[in-house]
Amino acid sequence: AKKKSEKTDDDEEEDFTGNPLHRFADAVRDEFGIRSELEVGEFRTKEEDDSEHLSYLEVIEQTRVPLVKFTVAPYNIDIDVCFQQPHGPESANLMHRFMESMPPLRPLTFVLKYFLASRDINKPFTGGIGSYLLQLMIVSYLQHRAREDRERNLGAEGKHFNLGSLLLDFFEFYGMDFNYVTTGISVRHDGFYFAKGQPDKKKVFWQPSKQFTLAMENPLDISANVGTGAYRMQMIHRIFSHAFKTLLAYVSEPLEPTDSILSTIIPPTKEMEKRAMMKKDVKVDEAAEEEFSSGGNDDVKKRKRADKKNRDKKSKEVKKKRRDVKQPKPSGGSSGDSSSNKSKRKKRKEKKNSK
Repeated sequence: AKKKSEKTDDDEEEDFTGNPLHRFADAVRDEFGIRSELEVGEFRTKEEDDSEHLSYLEVIEQTRVPLVKFTVAPYNIDIDVCFQQPHGPESANLMHRFMESMPPLRPLTFVLKYFLASRDINKPFTGGIGSYLLQLMIVSYLQHRAREDRERNLGAEGKHFNLGSLLLDFFEFYGMDFNYVTTGISVRHDGFYFAKGQPDKKKVFWQPSKQFTLAMENPLDISANVGTGAYRMQMIHRIFSHAFKTLLAYVSEPLEPTDSILSTIIPPTKEMEKRAMMKKDVKVDEAAEEEFSSGGNDDVKKRKRADKKNRDKKSKEVKKKRRDVKQPKPSGGSSGDSSSNKSKRKKRKEKKNSK
């Protein structure tokens, strides 16, 4: 028994010194459990299907930043975890500061992240745009927009712009105007552009074999290029251009009829439809609660309306009786008498005319 316990301790020590990515993936799998799509709904109750579990788990090691990717169902939350990467917490703090100083940054990030995810171009290890790179792109765009506003004496707060116009201009800038081959981006010192080929930048940001890439300086490490992994940028550039032209068609004259302009580039999901229905249900519940809370006042109003209706009805009956009293009721031979009276009046008129 002593030898067995010694073996277990050695095994535990060996596991502890293993690959942190695989150890973390095993811990996540043990915590949540993983199910395939075929297993969900098969011989399971609704409560079991709605419980938290993993619908996807993968350890990705053959990439610039090795990581563990997993998706938590039924919420479909995608999570990426990496280890031993410098500037992780510092990058998060930097983005929090940018979001505090730039209110449009957060909503634009949400919309654009979903826009990229719906086209499967949101993963750096497959050549897409990751969250950090996307946020830096939005920050740079907002910095230069604020500078243009100051030059036109419009103020740097961006109060005269709405999120729709900012989204449209973002697609126009990165889909039509920006030169990916010659120009690099930095968000330091309120943002500036630089030439990829200048002596102090060429080594890091100029790639002769991949000229059409986004050169994005890491503000926490100026010798690092955040855009290196986005090697599908030429295709993403065309996607941005197409999104700009699509939106422009629906906001220009003549206007194209549509229920939602945003849905022309971002397909609604079942989750969105579910949330929309939940919002409607909440509004209905709030209206019913308000009606219930003001029920006493409504009863008083109903009684007043009923009383007024009765009074109007009685007054009409009284007026009708008065009219009937003023007009004499004809007797049984009234039709003959009236005709003879008419003939007499006619004869009198004829005599007067003859005279």
